[in-house]
Amino acid sequence: MKVALIQLPHFYGNGESRPPECYPLGLGYISNSLRAAGIVHKGIDLWGMQYSPSEALAKVDFSGYDFFGISAYVTQYKYLKEFSLRLKERYPDTPIICGGPGPTFSREIILAKTGVDVCVLREGEATIAELLDNFKCLEHVKGIAYLKDGKVLATSPRPAIENLDSLEFPNRELFDLEQIIRNSAKVRSDRAGKAFKGSRSTDIVAGRGCPYSCSYCSKTFSGLRLRAVENVISEAALLKERYGVNHLSFNDELLLVNRKRTLELCAGLKKLNLRWTCQGRINQVDREILGAMKDAGCIEVGYGVESISQGILDAMNKRQDAKTIAPVIKMTKESGITPIVQYMFGYPGENDETIARTIEFFKEIDYPFISFTTT
Repeated sequence: MKVALIQLPHFYGNGESRPPECYPLGLGYISNSLRAAGIVHKGIDLWGMQYSPSEALAKVDFSGYDFFGISAYVTQYKYLKEFSLRLKERYPDTPIICGGPGPTFSREIILAKTGVDVCVLREGEATIAELLDNFKCLEHVKGIAYLKDGKVLATSPRPAIENLDSLEFPNRELFDLEQIIRNSAKVRSDRAGKAFKGSRSTDIVAGRGCPYSCSYCSKTFSGLRLRAVENVISEAALLKERYGVNHLSFNDELLLVNRKRTLELCAGLKKLNLRWTCQGRINQVDREILGAMKDAGCIEVGYGVESISQGILDAMNKRQDAKTIAPVIKMTKESGITPIVQYMFGYPGENDETIARTIEFFKEIDYPFISFTTT
């Protein structure tokens, strides 16, 4: 048995593509599961190649595989549709399996409109080998969805992986990590200048899920499960030693989940002399926390501010006090850490007054660049 693990590009509607700056951690974990099961596999990084679907089929040899495994976000649906339909047309007898947030939340449309045969829902580490071994009796495999007689069928959910420390560190030999590091250095330097000069950056996750339930958020993982701090630090140390990494980009939906863990994480990272960025939350930081983060090498922290209107925040179930937002942004800057303000425009309840307050807010915090997400 031989499996192709395929990472798709992130092409936008205007024809531009997000640079291939992130290592596909999900497929790195899946690779470990296949290796443990003795299943031969190869990574095909179409994101790194920046190929269109037609270029991919023309320039990459997809023959000789028994299964195609594709990772996809909903934002990659257009590419997934064109690519998978063409792939199925050329290799009609080779099943296409799709995993990731895209099929987890949009399995009906993916199964109905693309060439995908089976969707893996939520975590795939425990599902993938079982799925490949039981492809002729899909009803016995938990955590998947597939078409039968024109109808989408979903099997019983697979329990979440309780102990994330039981997972091996993602296989970083599956794709060209060195090329991704070079891309990341360029992208981050273009955005943040001197702060990222000379950076050799890669991605890491310290946990899965988020303890909050904001109404607009899909939450890739339900609940919250955390790796032991010692386990995270061990992976960080390995990345530094083996690959010369000096910057970590934490891809957690929320890294700063509580005070005790943040301080423990900072203490461990400080010993490694690394720089890092992460996703935080307005109500999870204060001067002591920010000071510890800065001392441990943090150079950027993202805040999902979303709105400065208390009414809109309440409608979002944000559990955030609007009055604390500007002071925390200023406090972060004073600590020597760059705050990344993530903001949503047009949420139900938006009006002339809230828009005017938004303008005042960005003037107040003297924010150098603004990017809005519309709803």
